[in-house]
Amino acid sequence: MSPDAPAHLSEEEIINLVASLAGGAGGELTVGIGDDCAVLGGAQAGLVVTTDLLVQGVHFDLGLMSPSDVGHRSMAANLSDLAAMGAEPAWGFLSLGLPAHPQASFVSELVGSMVSQGRAYGLKLAGGDTVKSPVVVINLCLLGAMGNLAPVLRSGGLLGDAVCVTGLLGGSGAGLAWLQAGRDPEDPAAAGAVAAHQRPTPRVEAGRALAESGQVHAMMDLSDGLASDLPRLARASGLGAAVEAELVPIDPAAMAVAQALEGDALGWALAGGEDFELMFTCDPGRVELLAQLVAEATGGLAVSQVGRLTPGPGVTLIRQGKEEPITYMGFDHFRESAP
Repeated sequence: MSPDAPAHLSEEEIINLVASLAGGAGGELTVGIGDDCAVLGGAQAGLVVTTDLLVQGVHFDLGLMSPSDVGHRSMAANLSDLAAMGAEPAWGFLSLGLPAHPQASFVSELVGSMVSQGRAYGLKLAGGDTVKSPVVVINLCLLGAMGNLAPVLRSGGLLGDAVCVTGLLGGSGAGLAWLQAGRDPEDPAAAGAVAAHQRPTPRVEAGRALAESGQVHAMMDLSDGLASDLPRLARASGLGAAVEAELVPIDPAAMAVAQALEGDALGWALAGGEDFELMFTCDPGRVELLAQLVAEATGGLAVSQVGRLTPGPGVTLIRQGKEEPITYMGFDHFRESAP
């Protein structure tokens, strides 16, 4: 590390450092570190792999979520990565860390919810490991099958592409804020936001439809928020991006929570994270067609164009005619304000 290097690394810098140490793709690894999934070649061609580590107190609070909710969201987060490549879920491997004296009811509820969520999308849990741990630790590794399709990467965006998202944004962040404020999770005003946080829907069908269209240039899922994930996609494509604030599809449930808590619904939509919608880029003239394909594949899920890919680095938010940088303002495990 050079003398000018920062003493403390951000999450993005850690990922970049590990990628540089590991080396790039090659041999039987078609795509390595830096996308939603790794893409395997050789005898494993047509398979993509993702893994995710979830730690109690960092990613979930068992005081705010049931074991079933934690299991559901854990599996949904990983299925979302497969969806971002356009893959069909195939197999899963679970490594589970549990405190001493685990209760059968807790493990059954947690893992049973994962299994049920995976089966709904054709995934079978095939193995894993268990260890004793100070807190609950969940590591899922999922394999997805591409069939005859090429996986949609983050790096294919083109200058002038429309930046689009599926569904609504900000619901999960608003739901978490509501729960952390100690408010009633059953309150009708916040029920939709709480559900978005505890029981997100992975967009597997939408991802497959977008990949099958052949019209999508780049794609990834929104796990850390538009303000962090769009810079990753833009950087992988060698470009920048601009987002129009008035085009961001904010979840009405997030707006209701914002009104009750005096919060910022747009802020949750941009940086709240864990919405697990898909973000993709395409020719602006193909947005309407792709929106129709997604709606047909999912029973009505909406697609919204929120911005465009630009020449400059970083991402700017255009609000009331003024531009402001929003690059990497989403969740970062190693930012001082991160839990």
